[in-house]
Amino acid sequence: MASSVSLGGKILLGIAALFGALFTIIGVTWLVMPVIASGALGASLLSGTGLATQIGDSASFFLGAGLFMVYGVIKRSSSFLMAGALLIGMVAPGRLIAWQVHGADLTPEPIAIEVLVFLLVAAAANAVRER
Repeated sequence: MASSVSLGGKILLGIAALFGALFTIIGVTWLVMPVIASGALGASLLSGTGLATQIGDSASFFLGAGLFMVYGVIKRSSSFLMAGALLIGMVAPGRLIAWQVHGADLTPEPIAIEVLVFLLVAAAANAVRER
């Protein structure tokens, strides 16, 4: 079954698997070393209820996106790949809204990475869909 995916598709699936593994690791890091995870993202940790929400939401976001991607690669599922791609891809418009509406700093580098991840994983989903 995997042989029906083109070489380019296999490369895209490999890239999606790497992104999936990376986001899964980031999610686990949020659970076991939130200071490191937040620092890597340029964020400071909140306190009290906000800390519980920050760790829980951030871990679930990264674990969800990462595991959707990994599962999508393993099962050659375009739906799971797209779910992971969309989770990451929707962060970019959120950042732009935060900048324009709420006075947050503009963060072009993370936005570019999020858009790139979205495009590559969506392309992997398309490659699986077309087989």
